Amino acid sequence: MAKRLWERMFSGRLLAVTNTATATGLFALGDIIQQKCLEKRENLDWARTSRMAAMGLCIGPLNHYWYVFLDKRWPGKAHRIVFTKVLMDEVAYAPIGTTIFYIGMGTLENKPLSHSIAELREKFLPTYMMDWQFWPAVQLINFYFVPTQYRVLVVNIATLCWNAFLSYMKHKPSESAATPVKADSHSSTAV
Repeated sequence: MAKRLWERMFSGRLLAVTNTATATGLFALGDIIQQKCLEKRENLDWARTSRMAAMGLCIGPLNHYWYVFLDKRWPGKAHRIVFTKVLMDEVAYAPIGTTIFYIGMGTLENKPLSHSIAELREKFLPTYMMDWQFWPAVQLINFYFVPTQYRVLVVNIATLCWNAFLSYMKHKPSESAATPVKADSHSSTAV
């Protein structure tokens, strides 16, 4: 029975739901790891964790359809094809995903768009440089050895470490914190 459920979760229409659900949960878990293990907080900031989970809910379907696209556009596991997929993931998708993350988190924190853009400008390059150090190795293994229907699951599992890093980058004090971004009169700041 468990085997049938597993097979159903990783095939057909349920695959997108499974990939989205795992992304949502692992974004939240990455933030919990960041708060408990790295920041050593006694009490979790559940609102923050909820925002990270919401980003997983947004990014999960994007990941699903991105890998469907890559596999349809470049089927197979030849060295050149795998290299092309990894390169496309880094050059095309990573900048988009990073942008969505920072702008989306700022939106969920009720920050003005100008604040989110300033934060993106400050944190994009360090995040993207770390992305190049982390993801190509994961993706080489993923595209060479992992069956298509399990690729997003592998990414989601690797994302657990990545999400702890994203949580760190997002919540570390901004270098421009000394000069706060002026909010317009129509925005509010999350507590």
